[in-house]
Amino acid sequence: MPVGRRSASDLDDLDLRLIRAISAYPGASIRTLAGILQVSPSTVSKRVRRLRELGVLRGRGLRPCFDYERLGFDLTAIVEVTVSGGKLLEVERRIAEDPHVTAVYDVTGPSDVIVVARFEGRAQLSEFVKGLLAMPNVERTNTRVVLNVIKEDDSGLIELLTSNA
Repeated sequence: MPVGRRSASDLDDLDLRLIRAISAYPGASIRTLAGILQVSPSTVSKRVRRLRELGVLRGRGLRPCFDYERLGFDLTAIVEVTVSGGKLLEVERRIAEDPHVTAVYDVTGPSDVIVVARFEGRAQLSEFVKGLLAMPNVERTNTRVVLNVIKEDDSGLIELLTSNA
């Protein structure tokens, strides 16, 4: 792990519970998060500041963005899946249940599904792909590993929506 990188092991239980609460309740106030976590608002405020300083929590406002690499998920894969037997929705639903999966898309073209998933390393990715291939009606997969993220930010869409207001 490069110098300055953090992993989930650097975070304690309260940090991880706070991350889950922020994800589950985007836009929640410090006081609301404190109530959910059953700690003081000042504790939540300090932890949020610390997560931002560590670079784990980015962004402001209603939709904070987590740096999943700093949380230990530093391998992102894009997997094309071809499905047979007219079982597309069933396969997609099953894939979507995996906690590593961040997106499942119906697409046009030679593949039926695009899956975006994050892993802690190659072993997890390998296990995931083998699991896909073992699923009924999954004909084949084509996996790509993301080397560099140039842009991963949807805030521009909000800008577009609010620029005419």
